[in-house]
Amino acid sequence: MEAAVVLPVIMLTVITCVLIIMFFYSSMSEQCSLHTELRKEAGLLTGNTEYLYNIRESQSDDRDIYVRVHGFGGTVYGKKYIIMQKKGVLSRKGVFAAEGSSCAADAPEFVRYCNFVKGLKDEQ
Repeated sequence: MEAAVVLPVIMLTVITCVLIIMFFYSSMSEQCSLHTELRKEAGLLTGNTEYLYNIRESQSDDRDIYVRVHGFGGTVYGKKYIIMQKKGVLSRKGVFAAEGSSCAADAPEFVRYCNFVKGLKDEQ
């Protein structure tokens, strides 16, 4: 009688632990791909960086990326929600919001601008 009750509970608990580990792995994987996508967008914003492959071709396009342009660059912000597919013996499914930001700066253009302003100041 005890084995008929205890063994299935132990098996469900082990399966739930495996599902939790898979969820954390997928959330870490999505965080890494989001970071790479943000760096790619920041490079495209300044026009100084090119990536050899396109990330969105291999990933699902359910992430939100916002670009804010500043004087010599900008800020790129992204967010994606990851939901646990199966909850096992847990009372509710896990939800994780992967988010990040990246700054882009066009350094050569900024240096040219500083030299131009310095030249105007020296003339006066």
